[in-house]
Amino acid sequence: MSRCFVLPVLWFLISPLASGQPGMSAQGIPDDTMITLQRGNCESGCPEYRIVIFANGDVIWQGLSRVARTGLVASRIERNAVRKLLAEFEALDYFRLRNVYGFRGSGCPPTDVGKSMVTTSLSSGGRSQTISHYSGCAGGVGDKLTALEHSIDETAVTRRWISGAGSK
Repeated sequence: MSRCFVLPVLWFLISPLASGQPGMSAQGIPDDTMITLQRGNCESGCPEYRIVIFANGDVIWQGLSRVARTGLVASRIERNAVRKLLAEFEALDYFRLRNVYGFRGSGCPPTDVGKSMVTTSLSSGGRSQTISHYSGCAGGVGDKLTALEHSIDETAVTRRWISGAGSK
């Protein structure tokens, strides 16, 4: 093998490590990708749980209270589903949003009391953002965050652990 070929290939392989940048999977998803959603803290007895979705499609559920399945459960989704979620975060310009919307925050007025707080986070490509959103907050960004939160739930099929229905 010629030295002219080996050196560029070697540089290509180690340059992400040297630059401190995370690697990229074959599907174009940064290896450091982690999506989280946590629901709870409401007055009306809503389900309380956490969900974590990793770049490789691994899912961890932690049912806390008022759910059919408490405790930890490991699951998996398709990597393409992770990619679709990342596209939704990007369409929302998630990394540029405020940290709090609704209750004790700004960005939208609460329109329905007794709803839950929902915290989402995205770490990907060396960037990270966490947003707390009062689900009684309506209009504008509040509606878009609600849609994203529902999409995370649907992608991870959390209904199987919340109500025990629709198990996959």
